[in-house]
Amino acid sequence: MVGDTRFGVRVQGIAKRYRHRVKGEVWAARDVSLDVAPGEFLTLLGPSGCGKTTTLRMVAGFETPDAGRVFIGERDVTALPANQRDIGFVFQNYALFPHLTIFENVAYGLRVRGRAEGEIKRAVGDVLALVGLAGYEAQFSSQLSGGEQQRVALARAIVIRPGVLLFDEPLSNLDARLRVQMRHEIRSLQRRLGITTVYVTHDQEEAMAVSDRIVVMNQGRVVQQGSAEDLYQRPASAFVARFIGRINALDARVSALDATGIELQALGRTLR
Repeated sequence: MVGDTRFGVRVQGIAKRYRHRVKGEVWAARDVSLDVAPGEFLTLLGPSGCGKTTTLRMVAGFETPDAGRVFIGERDVTALPANQRDIGFVFQNYALFPHLTIFENVAYGLRVRGRAEGEIKRAVGDVLALVGLAGYEAQFSSQLSGGEQQRVALARAIVIRPGVLLFDEPLSNLDARLRVQMRHEIRSLQRRLGITTVYVTHDQEEAMAVSDRIVVMNQGRVVQQGSAEDLYQRPASAFVARFIGRINALDARVSALDATGIELQALGRTLR
């Protein structure tokens, strides 16, 4: 089972605004542009309310942008509903059907697509084995641990062989130890399948562990993007530096600058 790595994602200047009863017009995302290469694992990282989930939902088709375009592969999907975008989506709360067995949960997308029963049985068996849940077909989600439920949600997303896989903070409901285990499993599986992936988290360590590239967002905008090393070693702003890692910062004023160096006034002293 291999994902179709021909599909990248291109977002051009998308924006989304809402009307708030108290605050009035609020921009959840503003002029967001990014490119995800075929087979790449890209993470949208930022604090709560920064616009990362809104951006993901516009890529998925759950929200319609007020401006801008969304492309999956070479196809403009901006106006298409989610079920026509060739995506798999893993929700924060797993969104498993409690009245269906694990087999039927995973098979749901294939049944909607009208696949033959024999094909469904083979595909579900293969993907459950892939996520380490072979033999769980007859159980219900209420009988599983949080980590096992997350694997079922992942299996359901990839069994349809999507061109793009989207994750909305999938590990936030797990304990710290299980989060570490699951992020390694997700990254390993993504590499095996080669599916283009967009992942949302507010956890810096998680983003650095799973991503080929990270897009840092704040107040609805992209403020920097690059590898984990780029962001850590060369932050573009004080916000990125503080958000990505711990820093030693002091207030200073540049008093002189020439080819030999820089002179600062700080702590009542001249530093050079």
